[in-house]
Order: sequence, then C-alpha cells, then structure tokens
Amino acid sequence: MRTIGLILAGAGLAAGLTACSGGSDDNGFGDKSAEDIAKTAKADMADLTSLKVSGTITSEGKDTTLDLQVGEDGNCTGSIAVDDGTAELLGVDGTVWIKPNEAFWRTSAGDSADQIISLVGDNWVVLPAEDDSFDEFCDVSSLLENLLKDDTESGDSTYTKTGTDEVDGQEVVKVDNKDSKGTSTGYVLTDDPHYLVKVEKTEGDDTGSVTFSAFDEKFDVAAPPDDEIVDLSTLAG
Repeated sequence: MRTIGLILAGAGLAAGLTACSGGSDDNGFGDKSAEDIAKTAKADMADLTSLKVSGTITSEGKDTTLDLQVGEDGNCTGSIAVDDGTAELLGVDGTVWIKPNEAFWRTSAGDSADQIISLVGDNWVVLPAEDDSFDEFCDVSSLLENLLKDDTESGDSTYTKTGTDEVDGQEVVKVDNKDSKGTSTGYVLTDDPHYLVKVEKTEGDDTGSVTFSAFDEKFDVAAPPDDEIVDLSTLAG
C-alpha cells in the first residue's frame, strides 16, 4: 500500500497547483496586484470546510485522475486513477477504505499483486491507522495546505495577469505563473469569496488541469458493510 501513496506523491500534485492569481474585472478585484489576488484566493480557500477536486495530472509519463469530494475530520468519497488503474476511496471520521480494480493493484503491488487480488476480490480494503497514504485526500485543510503552499518567497516565480474568462458560467480572473517547473494558469472567481476554481499547466513538469467546485457543500459518507471489508493487516505474508 505504501507504493500506492508513492505513486500519488509522484504525480506532483502540489507542484502543478501552487499558482493562483487574477486579471481584470468589473468589480475591481482584477485591479489588485497578482500577489494580492493570490493571497486573497488562498485565504478564502483556507476557510473552506469541503470541496470537490476533479482533473488529470500527467507526471513522469503517468496520468493521475482525481474525482473526490473532501471534507473535514477524515471524510471523503470518490476515486483516484493512475493510468488504467482506478481505486474508489472512502473516508469516514479518519478511517479510510479503498476498492482498487485489478489494474490498480498490478500498478502498485508489484510481485504481490496476484496474491492481493485473490484475497481481496471486489471488497473494500481498510487501511491501518499508521498508513497515511491517502490522508491528504480525506481532509480539506491538509489538501489545500499542500496544494496552495506559497512558493513566492523563493523568488523564482513570475506572475502575469492575463485578463478575464468564464468557468461554469462564473466570471474569473486569470494569471500565468512561470517558475523553474513551468507555467501554470490559475482561474479565480471575481465575486466574493474569491475561490480558485481551476488550474491548468501545459508546460514543464506535472502538466494537466484540475478544477475545484462544490465549495462548502455537504455530502454523505458511510462505512462499507462489514462483510465487504478486508483488513489490510491480514494480507501480510
């Protein structure tokens, strides 16, 4: 299972999503400096109690696709895919279960894949408490802290406002962020609260597009039935 976590970490999610700023708009938000817009967006995102993250990132030849609703206190639901391998993900009050397909096990489990597949079948696997491979994807604060970490202090980032656009019918301001890892474009709502709703990266490392939505919307999660759960610790050996 640790291998699965390393695959996701290798997707460079944080590196691809650290830029967010704006352009110009009717209410004056886009007249702010790129740095001020970034600060505002990050502050507004930090207040969120839940959101949905969707998109695909390509890193080191692998496509990682996220389709997750993430809340507080270890609650989440959705899926994570690495190339052809997909894993359903469910978190309730800090306990995390995954249900990978065969391709996902073969990508992540190496020589143990056949044994694990035969033992797990189509059941959910409960992760041991000490395995934090998916913790970041089941807590909105941890996720956003990683995705929106400030990289401007290093002095290697250049922000350029590039006008306005629309995302799902909502007006946004755009900015290109260029650094040693490539160029990202962030899309921030012009209306208050100024949430980051989309990030695209078409150049450099970790390219892709990710959207944020369903801000502060409640979602239901429930543990799988006991007879559909396999304890990962019983698979040892």
